[in-house]
Amino acid sequence: MSGARVPAVAVVGAGAFGLRHVAAYRSLGVPVTALVDPDPATRARVAAEHDVPRTFATVAELLAAGAPAAASVCVPGPAHRAVAVALLAAGVPVLVEKPLAATVGDAAAIVAAARTHGVLCQPGHILRHSAPHRALYDAVRAGRLGQVLAVSSRRDRPRTLSRLFPHEHPALLTAVHDIDLAIWYAQAPVVEVRAAARTRPGSASPVLVWAELRHANDVVSSIRNSYLLPEHTPNHTSDLVEVYGTDGVAHVDLGHPTLLVQAERTEAPDWLLSPLDGGGALAAELRHFIGRVTGTEPSAVVPLADGLHVVQVAAAVADSAAAGGAPRRISPDPLS
Repeated sequence: MSGARVPAVAVVGAGAFGLRHVAAYRSLGVPVTALVDPDPATRARVAAEHDVPRTFATVAELLAAGAPAAASVCVPGPAHRAVAVALLAAGVPVLVEKPLAATVGDAAAIVAAARTHGVLCQPGHILRHSAPHRALYDAVRAGRLGQVLAVSSRRDRPRTLSRLFPHEHPALLTAVHDIDLAIWYAQAPVVEVRAAARTRPGSASPVLVWAELRHANDVVSSIRNSYLLPEHTPNHTSDLVEVYGTDGVAHVDLGHPTLLVQAERTEAPDWLLSPLDGGGALAAELRHFIGRVTGTEPSAVVPLADGLHVVQVAAAVADSAAAGGAPRRISPDPLS
């Protein structure tokens, strides 16, 4: 992307994924002119490494110095509401990393703020921008599989996630990807959830979640997430999504990385979704976001209502699992 219409952006949150947003924007030629993070050492280091000219400890400081043209919200989920609502109230279009928020109430507040102020808010569901996942969606939309009957997904992660996110339920951390894909491929919202979860010694939150979803059009979806792989297993080496239709079956399987180095520490670089040096599906997502900001992209790949619905379903999964698999109905309009 180039030209006078490319806006300068801010990235809020200088953690691992905030860094990837900075790199992806740079790979697109989009200037990142401000970085927000409460830790002074972190924001100074990241700003120096990526030539970001201005840094701030808080969003309030950023806005006081002059609102950016757009912003990525890459802070932890529980902080999404405060950050996104403040930016939206100031008229700043935002891309909010998945999930839209950590609770249904917080997600609904973000949606309400976007509607009240008439400002773009894009949920950061990266897999809708992944080339193979989009190709599968295009095949579904074209009717190549006939009528969709079921969607099945598996996402296994290393035990590291239990240590890094000890109080975050997998339904709201990793399974949101699979919930979003299920909604996308089924082409209908979820109306009922049944789920089970299991823990392991030393884990404060579940390490295995198994959920069955029923959609409004009677498509059924099965979602399985685990944090049971060895500590140094790379992400994205055990991800599978399958779509079953009346005329065929299709899948996207990330279980075969382009490069696999099995040495003292096994490595499989992520060249598909969010590579460290920019590019991949993350760059495609940010390109779409900037296009939405500038008006060159007329339609949303991830409607804001879908971001809210994903949080609804994820919360219902966690609630059903805590209740021993009791069914949970999904409200069609949480803002009512």
